[in-house]
Amino acid sequence: MPSESQTSFFSRITDALAERGEPVELPDDLEIARVIDATEDLVEVFATRVEQVGMHAHRAAGESAAVAKVLELVEALAARSAIVPDEPMPARDAIIAGLRSRGVGLLSPDEPDAAFEADVGITGVRMAVAETASMSVVGGGKHRRLASLAVPAHVALVRADQIVPDLIDWGRAATADPPANEVLISAMSKTADIEGILVPGVHGPGTVHVVIIE
Repeated sequence: MPSESQTSFFSRITDALAERGEPVELPDDLEIARVIDATEDLVEVFATRVEQVGMHAHRAAGESAAVAKVLELVEALAARSAIVPDEPMPARDAIIAGLRSRGVGLLSPDEPDAAFEADVGITGVRMAVAETASMSVVGGGKHRRLASLAVPAHVALVRADQIVPDLIDWGRAATADPPANEVLISAMSKTADIEGILVPGVHGPGTVHVVIIE
């Protein structure tokens, strides 16, 4: 038999539940939950959000301009070595040729420790999300996630047509044959200690540059 205190406790719960109103009819259309409209300038929104979360956005008019920007960034980072996975990415061959001509050492993406030794990782992305400044990188096949996760500096190449408004669109783009794994990068690596002091780059890239190819 429940005690008097238990009876009183459950009575209060019952009384509180009795005060609920009628259930609200929710619309089936998910558009009500969306912040970014598909008709907006997604490149502008994405570039703005990239800067807001602490990464660096660079807009390039075509692949040639993107290659020049990547090489400029590598020089500014004083990078002496780079890892460039053999994955689909814009202007990969031109970037590699430019790095070699500047004396930047290219580490093999198939070497397990390469990403931990390289000064910079240069990768493509599967998709980018304007609302959250997120970039999707995948593993499996010729993709090497560590080239974006273990290096001190990451340069990501994003085509304008890879940018979707929000995570709803990202989810809708999921294929029947998903990648081995997928990571959404939404900022550089950040860690806070017990005093709440935020330190970038402790467990991954402290600097992330996003080159958006229009």
